[in-house]
Amino acid sequence: MKRYFEYIGLLVITCFSFYYTEKVTKIMNSKDPIMVNIEEYKEVSYVPCREGYKTTGGVVLGVNGKIVDTTKSYSNMQGYGYQEDLMVFEEVECNVNLDNSKDSYIIKANEATGSVSLFVNVIDGTYLKDIVSISKYKGVKINFIVTGSVLETYKDYMKEIYNDGFDIVYGGVEENDFKKYLSVMKEFQASERRFCVNLGIKDNLDMCMKSKINTIKPEFIYSFDMFLNTKKTLSKGNFYVYKENDKIKEELSPIINYITGKQIKIVSISELLN
Repeated sequence: MKRYFEYIGLLVITCFSFYYTEKVTKIMNSKDPIMVNIEEYKEVSYVPCREGYKTTGGVVLGVNGKIVDTTKSYSNMQGYGYQEDLMVFEEVECNVNLDNSKDSYIIKANEATGSVSLFVNVIDGTYLKDIVSISKYKGVKINFIVTGSVLETYKDYMKEIYNDGFDIVYGGVEENDFKKYLSVMKEFQASERRFCVNLGIKDNLDMCMKSKINTIKPEFIYSFDMFLNTKKTLSKGNFYVYKENDKIKEELSPIINYITGKQIKIVSISELLN
């Protein structure tokens, strides 16, 4: 019994020693000029979440903020002194985000992103390479809406442009066709840059939600007069869908010029929503 109490006493002393050492270390670190500078920078660099909101038609996502991780930043600067480029940040996550919005249509990105995302609904691939060529020349990333069958048909080329940063999203409504999309995207090793798009033909939200994929429901879908319609409705956070035809081949370049001329970025859907 005596030895038992000795063990208990030793354990208590050890725990207290760890606690005391940690306290002393924190106090010493708090007075270190590096830590003082980090704490000051943390206050002025804090970016809060720009919260999203829900509507009857769907959700508008928030934009995550950021805050300095003092412990990791301090560790990074050991041996180098205080340097802002060694600062480490952690995200301040919004309540309305991608992870908890899979059961709702995403109808718009947050205006605070200062960006829009453009989609081309691939019909038969006739103008696919032309559209990619224009996008690359202009330095922007267009999203391509496909069915599973279309994706299978152009699998090799789709893999190439996916690896170049173009997002390939699903626009069909049939279960078997959706499985084709998932199968090919698995071959691409795509686990995160996967989205569904609802084009108003038939509901596909539940089907995509079961595969833990977010569904976008664009308000602006154009088959002709694409430049004029985009010009009339242009607003940060919007999604624009264009039908693959000779019109978008002609008008894509002017559309890009107009949007970027308004100091609005054109980014892929994965970048816009993340």
